[in-house]
Amino acid sequence: MEFFKNILLFPLSQIVRFFTSLRNFLYELGILKRKIYKTKIISVGNLIMGGAGKTPAVEYISRYFLKKNIFFSIISRGYKRKTKGFIIASENDNFRSIGDEPTQYFNKFKSHSKVMVSEDRNIALKYCDDNNIDYVIMDDAYQNHSFEKDLNILVSSYNKPFFDDYIFPMGMLRESRKSANRANILIFSDCPEYMNAGQRSIFTNKSLKYSNNRIPVLFSNTNYLNPIKIFGSKLCKKVVTISSIAYPKKFFDYVNSEYDVIKQIEFNDHHEYTENEVHSIKDILDDNISLIMTEKDAVKICEFSNILGPYSVYYIPIKINFLFKNKLSEYI
Repeated sequence: MEFFKNILLFPLSQIVRFFTSLRNFLYELGILKRKIYKTKIISVGNLIMGGAGKTPAVEYISRYFLKKNIFFSIISRGYKRKTKGFIIASENDNFRSIGDEPTQYFNKFKSHSKVMVSEDRNIALKYCDDNNIDYVIMDDAYQNHSFEKDLNILVSSYNKPFFDDYIFPMGMLRESRKSANRANILIFSDCPEYMNAGQRSIFTNKSLKYSNNRIPVLFSNTNYLNPIKIFGSKLCKKVVTISSIAYPKKFFDYVNSEYDVIKQIEFNDHHEYTENEVHSIKDILDDNISLIMTEKDAVKICEFSNILGPYSVYYIPIKINFLFKNKLSEYI
């Protein structure tokens, strides 16, 4: 069955390959021109459609700039926001006006950065140039060729590596595996905590068939930090857990290892919660049952204080940890 399905999907994948390769080729020839900015641009992106671990990488670079006392900007398109155009995030914004991930960035880094959303990244980049912002972290811009990048970081999941995937709709790649050759740094996210040198060598060798063989190949995993309160009092041992991230298995596994999970609810990536859904979740909670979620869920659930305010509601923040003593900060 899978064989016949692939036969049907193969021609469609080749059409996607043709048009994405043609676009890349026109930029490489200089027929389509890239804009050049004074602002240093660090792009973080992926080849797969959906989550690969970009957000923790963006936050890692942001924390690096904070540590160095460097003012910076984060630019995103603001996926699934209800607005259009160029917006500089402010206290009046939320996930509806700028998107869930930009809201998360703003909440964390607003004191030392400007978080912006724009479908046309060049509008935001011109603002940064005009206002002498020295560094920009460009979220999800690997396929955007309209401007020159100073550092192009490609993130791929250990559990779904780009070199084993196919172009959509046969697989989940936005463009050919060979597009990895544009990367200056390749990061594999969500690696096993005790990944060994043999596994590292296999992933590196398979990757370098498609990417520049001189680039650093880094390996990272996810660290779950102490839960942070949104509403209510103490975090109970019994919990309901929810997630609206692309690949929540590792999050759910962690929560199950630490708490007594009485119900686990999975929503689609970037899901916008309705009042009816929140009421349904609330009906499971009581004085001895807490609600626990990802940080991306928290920026949306916090809007429902009228429903969840009396209950114990927490989220678990994460940050990435680099393996083999080889850190991204060494290359920024």
